[in-house]
Amino acid sequence: MESNKVEQLLEAYFEGATTLLQEEQLRTYFKGSNVAPHLESYIGMFSAFALAKEETLDVPIQLPKQKKKINYRWLSGVAAVAVLAIGLAVQFINKDNDNEIFTTYASEEVAVQKTKQALGFMGKMFSESTAQLGTVKEFNTTTSSFFKQ
Repeated sequence: MESNKVEQLLEAYFEGATTLLQEEQLRTYFKGSNVAPHLESYIGMFSAFALAKEETLDVPIQLPKQKKKINYRWLSGVAAVAVLAIGLAVQFINKDNDNEIFTTYASEEVAVQKTKQALGFMGKMFSESTAQLGTVKEFNTTTSSFFKQ
């Protein structure tokens, strides 16, 4: 093989652009006896590749046992069904007690009065909190005029 062609193949080989056939041509060239003197330094490299290709490992490889993975999606589905079943069971058990009204007051009039007081208190608190929103509105107009400039 010509020295120029071998140099081109070597350059392509080191760039990783050779085919398997071209690599085989390089191996056979460097195994032969008529290697160009300036390419003799590559003989050792290609002979080492040939030796490495013949080496084998006779010891069997033992892979560690893999732990069994738990399918959490399936497990979460089972948990959801269990919660649903418990919820439905509680509803059916308490179905008999739905007609009873549970109160903590002695009479309905007291309960109505306490409810009116609680709603009045909530209305008063709501009115006070909305009065404070005027300050927030003023803050918004101040910052918006600052950023417009």
